[in-house]
Amino acid sequence: MYCMIARNQIKPGKEEATAKVLEKQFAPIWKKTPGFRSAHVVAGPKGEYAAFILWDNRAAAEAYANNPGRKAALGNAVDVFEVPMKTEFGEVIFSDKA
Repeated sequence: MYCMIARNQIKPGKEEATAKVLEKQFAPIWKKTPGFRSAHVVAGPKGEYAAFILWDNRAAAEAYANNPGRKAALGNAVDVFEVPMKTEFGEVIFSDKA
């Protein structure tokens, strides 16, 4: 399993709008990209957030990262979070669930 980690800052007062952008703009792209497993977005107390998007493998994560739809969604999201977004990728070395 492979993870794309995206970090950014939510603009003040835009927390609810950010959740809607993620649901309407990004989630459909995640779900249409082969190899998508799940996405988890965590908001911090000072408006920062981190998204952990899990993929079957590195190729799937990179396919999403280079997807023109993702780039368009980022362009549509400038009202809710700062750009550019910081992204990094890594192999998941441990995972557990209830």
